[in-house]
Amino acid sequence: MKYLTFIALVLNSHSYAGTLFPDHDINDPSLPKATVMLQCKKSLMYAPRQLEAWCEKAYELGYWRALEFIGLHTGDGSRYIAEVKKRAEKGSLDGVLALAYAYKSGRFIDRDVKKSIALFKQYLNEYNYLETESLTVGKTHEQLYLLYKELGNAEKAAEHKLSLDKSKYAEVKKAMLKK
Repeated sequence: MKYLTFIALVLNSHSYAGTLFPDHDINDPSLPKATVMLQCKKSLMYAPRQLEAWCEKAYELGYWRALEFIGLHTGDGSRYIAEVKKRAEKGSLDGVLALAYAYKSGRFIDRDVKKSIALFKQYLNEYNYLETESLTVGKTHEQLYLLYKELGNAEKAAEHKLSLDKSKYAEVKKAMLKK
């Protein structure tokens, strides 16, 4: 009886994975870029054996964050870090933030709070005024608040807490979590 239950569970979970990870032909030239990117993201959870193929394809199509998924899967994020550094050096908004988070978390790179803070500040100096970036600006102030708090710098932490309180970031974050 236990054996039959086990088989039923395995077959059942496989059938759910199929609905969550559609069986697209990776070589189909008409496959939209968005589908390839989604397959890359989903493969980490639902089809790890296909991850590298889908994520390499996504990277070829311009989705550079696919390198992060490859790094998570293989344990080697050196390509991702090299790409992020290259983009950050060119002033890319996404590159600066991705590198700041990498230094903050220590993912694929040695943790360096000072470099993380410098990159978050660089982002704020360049993009703080853009209304389209208001949510990311709020999140950046939150990250700086947490980093300064961790370092015991109450004055700088208070500065970013004040900016955070003035923004609508907390309200938006709550609303998003309720959905």
